[in-house]
Amino acid sequence: MPADNITKGIVIYGSNLSSTVNYPTYTSIVRHMVKIPSNLNSIILGLVLSDAWLFKNNAGNTLLAFKQSIDKSTFVLYVFNKLSHYCSRYPTITSSSLSALGGGKKFKGIVMTTRVYPCFTEWHNIFYVNNKKIVPLNLYNLLTYEALAYWIMGDGTREKKGLILQTQSFTLKEVVFIIGVLIHKFDLKCSIYMQRNQPTIYIHTASPHGREKINS
Repeated sequence: MPADNITKGIVIYGSNLSSTVNYPTYTSIVRHMVKIPSNLNSIILGLVLSDAWLFKNNAGNTLLAFKQSIDKSTFVLYVFNKLSHYCSRYPTITSSSLSALGGGKKFKGIVMTTRVYPCFTEWHNIFYVNNKKIVPLNLYNLLTYEALAYWIMGDGTREKKGLILQTQSFTLKEVVFIIGVLIHKFDLKCSIYMQRNQPTIYIHTASPHGREKINS
């Protein structure tokens, strides 16, 4: 990116990050210079709590990948625009077959991936133990309303008079812990809802102070 020696206005850190799609491959020195501004932390947190995953290579650098069904392409493109500074290519369409559940029917999805960076390794260290995604023990301190909104957009479904967070990838103990955070930090009325013997979280719209937050 060409240096700007003219503009002298004060710019909020992280607000002027532009897309780096199709930029040449970065050197190791440049990768270590790249950081994640604080205004993107809630987005990344919400995505990783939902369907995003972090992959760390042998060099200790990590990429963030996020995949959704094709009907959520608008949301994925919105996320991509937020994180395009860290991406080398645009989101792509994928096709997979769930023969066991769908009789060989093809399901289309959309996936975006970032470059590998040491700054994403910091998130990998928070969320992974022995390459298995976990719920971080400091979730209470990390989770914000914005992160919860991205989590719901990525992994939430409307259900009767509330919504369900699809938390099947976490253990029952972890889901109980999450519910504790949602109750004590956001005053949400939550309960465990089992689907195919896997725990999900039902958030009631009758939550005392959470209803306006979720519906807004």
